[in-house]
Amino acid sequence: MIPNTDIFHKALRLAAWAHYGQITKFADPYITHPVAASYEILSASAAGEKADIDLAAVCSILHDVVEKSDVSLSSIKKDFGKKVAEGVGAMTKNPNLPKNEQLKDSLIRILEQPKEIAMAKLADRISSMLPPPRDWSAEKIETIVSNAELIHRMLKEASPFLSKRLETKIDMYRRVLENRL
Repeated sequence: MIPNTDIFHKALRLAAWAHYGQITKFADPYITHPVAASYEILSASAAGEKADIDLAAVCSILHDVVEKSDVSLSSIKKDFGKKVAEGVGAMTKNPNLPKNEQLKDSLIRILEQPKEIAMAKLADRISSMLPPPRDWSAEKIETIVSNAELIHRMLKEASPFLSKRLETKIDMYRRVLENRL
């Protein structure tokens, strides 16, 4: 399937606006994270995985706009449709839950969506696991590994390609952790 570049560009423009001035935990402009996540989706497609690439790529680009800006799910629904809004909604953590329950709750909601939303979440985690800076504590790295393992365990069936990519990132973080202990 050839991705719809118009919808991709529309999502990219919204994400760039929503994340304007924000930075990642790696000190990069925040927009690099959702763009990298969408690239993971396009890579899975290029590797032969069959999926609605537009849905997965657009959700991966927009996955943080509700959590990190004043963009609402209703505006996403209006501009991108019900499937995208529901996908982004599933990927958005519920701030009314205790922090330690938010990820699992989101993953459960993601499993109720088409597999493309699970692909977007796998891509999200892959793109947020750049090599950890030296000043990160072992505890922080352990938490990232634990969360990545939970994501992998719950969503791996959605995409063999992205599952393998996430396994590689988890292994890299484990090696970093072993070298620091």
